[in-house]
Amino acid sequence: MTREPADRMPFRHPRLLAGSAAAGLATSYLVARTRPVPEWEIDLTRAINHVPGAGATALWPIMQLGSAWGPAVVAGGILVLLRDRLLAATIFVTGMVTWFSAKGIKTLVSRGRPPAYITDIIVREGQGTGLGYVSGHSAVAAATAVVVASALPPRARPFAALAAGAVGVARIVHGVHLPADVVGGWSFGILTGLGGVWVMGTLRARRTSPAST
Repeated sequence: MTREPADRMPFRHPRLLAGSAAAGLATSYLVARTRPVPEWEIDLTRAINHVPGAGATALWPIMQLGSAWGPAVVAGGILVLLRDRLLAATIFVTGMVTWFSAKGIKTLVSRGRPPAYITDIIVREGQGTGLGYVSGHSAVAAATAVVVASALPPRARPFAALAAGAVGVARIVHGVHLPADVVGGWSFGILTGLGGVWVMGTLRARRTSPAST
């Protein structure tokens, strides 16, 4: 029997998850296009950004999960621990697609980073220059979390979500993104992550189908 597309998603309500992510992406996009930057977003950025330095230091290692090489590290760990080549490849490819796609969105939206709008922002990483929406780190972290979560038991999946959430918060703490950038990144990453999981499920189904044996 041919498996339906929904059967290749290991999550209970993949359409609801995708719909929520799409709504988050659309809403954050509207905020990111608003000029001037909404006052509530500036106030929220200040509140998150002005944490003690020790908090920023503690978040820095977690934040690296959303970097361009983060998926490679996670994929390498999967290969060593689980020896699942397809899962590792999905994590890496999905992460790279998400990272470079986020750069494309940045160019289209052309929103600055916090120092362009907030004079007292504390920039703890880099110069705080360039384009902000969407947050590539947040997007990659969310995409990686979705793919990893697909291989975890349901009770363990919240830990993947918490890791991705911490990456986004860290970007605000380090003064390089506004909240809408992060929400947009999370939302976009969830969508690309779900796409990666669906492709992985399709490939696994083909491997195990009677026609492939």
